[in-house]
Amino acid sequence: MDATMNVKEWYGFVGLGQMGGNMAKSVHVKEYPIMAANTAQSDLNGLDIPEESKYHILGGYGSSKERKKAKQLLAENNCENFDLLINEIKERFKDCRVIFLMGSSGGGSGSAIVPAIKMRLQAETDKIICVVTCTPDDNASMKEYMNCYEFFQELETIEGGGATFIIDNNKNKDKLVLNEQFACYLDAFLNCETSSARGVVDRAEIENVLSQKGTCIVNKQGSDKATTQTVIERIRDNIYVPLENDGVVANIALVNSNNNVRLNEIIENVGKPLATFEGWESDATVLAISGCSLPYKKLEEIKQKIEDNKDTIKRNLTATSERKLTGSIDFLGDITAEKPKPEKKKSTRDLLFL
Repeated sequence: MDATMNVKEWYGFVGLGQMGGNMAKSVHVKEYPIMAANTAQSDLNGLDIPEESKYHILGGYGSSKERKKAKQLLAENNCENFDLLINEIKERFKDCRVIFLMGSSGGGSGSAIVPAIKMRLQAETDKIICVVTCTPDDNASMKEYMNCYEFFQELETIEGGGATFIIDNNKNKDKLVLNEQFACYLDAFLNCETSSARGVVDRAEIENVLSQKGTCIVNKQGSDKATTQTVIERIRDNIYVPLENDGVVANIALVNSNNNVRLNEIIENVGKPLATFEGWESDATVLAISGCSLPYKKLEEIKQKIEDNKDTIKRNLTATSERKLTGSIDFLGDITAEKPKPEKKKSTRDLLFL
């Protein structure tokens, strides 16, 4: 790694699917290297990012929220599409230390591709591979809930580290606002290294936080608003899916912009971490917590929604395949079978005496 590199060049962002592409746009504004990949060229055309940052997966024209469809596209020609995509990511972000894979858990392309890419990159590179995703809101379709649950089932089985950031789409109707907020918070954390004599959160410690497997959240508050109470409130009231209330936490990093935030009180609220990192004299107060459990309570709620609608889902999937139009309507055959007897030709006499 070249020590003279701009810090932002250490972090690469790959947007997959529609949500991932929109997130890539929000990150691009912060001047990080990005790439947006999609099975639908139309989605890429609508992204206001440099054309060279766009990557269309060959042969794709959208996945229609069908995870299987996106996976089949990658698997075509002995996984040629998948290999091309992996090689493209490796080449574009060869100088990065951390790669963020961004995609919706409830969609088709992103939901299907993110776990597969994470598994490949962790096996074939020495980079930290993080995931940025979102969960469906309360008005989502059953298909989105099913995709979400399958996404996290796959993600949970992947060996190795790398933080997972999980945005809750219920937190704002405008999903683009959520993207922008997350980009702002993450940017603040990735650039929180100060030069205070009291202590800093250095680059190695930032990477330590990001390398930890499990859920991660990052928050930012201005120095005029940050107090111990407000920082703790933001741990529970933020843009993310709520953390599990099980005390599982690996790392807590706090960068103070004032003297009003007490790390020990945060620990009392969240749980005893394996490691803490604290920095001072920052422009804003930034808190990062990593190595937390996946949001099992939220996922159980999603699973219950699927279970509650299981009969409806089955009916909708099978209704058009059932034969319901039974019984013959060939009554016309019966009528035509009984040919009318030919009428006796009337004589002139008959006509006269009608």
